[in-house]
Amino acid sequence: MRLPRRRVTDTSSALSRRTLLAGLAAAPALSAAAAPSAAQTPAARTPAEQAQAALKDSKGTKLVLLGTGAGPGGQGPERTRKMTSHVMLSNGAAYVLDCGVGVIDQYARTGIPFSALRSIFITHHHADHNIECGPLLVVGWINGMHRDVRAFGPPPLKQMTEDFMRAYKTTVDFWAEDLKMKPLVTVDVKEVSAAGLVTQDDNVKVSAVIVEHPPVKPALSYRFDFKDRSIAFSGDTVASEAVAKIAKSADVLVHEAMYVPGIETYIRGEIAKGRPIKFEDLMAHMKADHTPVEDAGRIAQEAGVKTLVLSHLIPAFDNISDDTWRAPAAKYFKGEIIIGKDLMVL
Repeated sequence: MRLPRRRVTDTSSALSRRTLLAGLAAAPALSAAAAPSAAQTPAARTPAEQAQAALKDSKGTKLVLLGTGAGPGGQGPERTRKMTSHVMLSNGAAYVLDCGVGVIDQYARTGIPFSALRSIFITHHHADHNIECGPLLVVGWINGMHRDVRAFGPPPLKQMTEDFMRAYKTTVDFWAEDLKMKPLVTVDVKEVSAAGLVTQDDNVKVSAVIVEHPPVKPALSYRFDFKDRSIAFSGDTVASEAVAKIAKSADVLVHEAMYVPGIETYIRGEIAKGRPIKFEDLMAHMKADHTPVEDAGRIAQEAGVKTLVLSHLIPAFDNISDDTWRAPAAKYFKGEIIIGKDLMVL
């Protein structure tokens, strides 16, 4: 599959400055995505290099797990997973679902050009799902994103986007003046507050249902029906029949997963460090808002999906083995189970 080439309409002098600033904006991603040396074997490739290789000249729709960690907590050297975000690439068009911290760098590391970005979808308004939505728009614009990108998500996404663009108007105007570009002024936002069809274009039909993630209302689960495959996302939710229904017979279900013994150990560790939290209160919140991994397996089996991808892992620590994640889900789900990792291509 050939990725679309970025449109070039600037003058040569403006282009050189734009190239410089765009390179600086994407520097962390570009350095991580450098081509492997001749001495490297495929096994020694970085996750970014593996993702680029998997996407290069690929045929059909691809899903990239940009970030597979849950929540803003637990940030530290023992956690290497970025916050939740995904990108689907079909026919040269990219669709981003959720924008946790890291989505910009992770998107760039895939090698997918920002000019390919067509739409952004938000499941709900927690920071690990939406905090880089505005920055993705501005950084994407400076790196060649088309200005007709659309955004979809629960209210008040329109107000939030307008507020962000208002806050960054000075920044955008400076870049636009210096680089002789048309400024990114507004973004077309469609708010989603009920189940049903969200949008449809020449590549994909997108639908959503409401899920339970108190006190956040509404919180959404999405399904993307491409011409060659269907991909459903649970969003953040307790075990929900709504997810089983929207994911019915899907090729892939990406479902959040909570390993209860792991989160219990994490909370006790935080209390020991002096954090002013109560074990019972926080565990009650986790059980009311999230899906134990065995229930993710049950939902996948009920939906009859081909592949279950466990992501938005709670807790998002690397010292929990894949087998530990897989075993509870496998009690119920008899299909393929994949433990999500950042920059994995499916």
